[in-house]
Amino acid sequence: MIRKRHSIFFASMVCVIGSWLFYLKYTVLSIEERIREAQREIVIEKRNQHILKAEWKALTSPERIQHLSAKHLKDMHQVEPSQLREFDPLIFHSDKSRKTKRLSKLVDEILTSKGID
Repeated sequence: MIRKRHSIFFASMVCVIGSWLFYLKYTVLSIEERIREAQREIVIEKRNQHILKAEWKALTSPERIQHLSAKHLKDMHQVEPSQLREFDPLIFHSDKSRKTKRLSKLVDEILTSKGID
């Protein structure tokens, strides 16, 4: 009787340990696959990083920037001192009607100083 109990106990222990080892094996295989996938993604990202660095270098080359500034900023003029004003906090007052009147007055001043009506 004791041998039979021992045999059943050891057989059940072998089944439990075997099941646990089976689970452990496939868990390790899953983790290894995730590691390989992460390594592949790292290689792809490094390759993409090299491509992006090359594109950035081409986009920020001084010759290209100079060409674009000559093309798009040719009609720009320097700011004249008459275009500058001191900061007036009343322009940004919370009362909308006063603000609108104040802004329209400033616009009129600027337009008359430029000779535009």
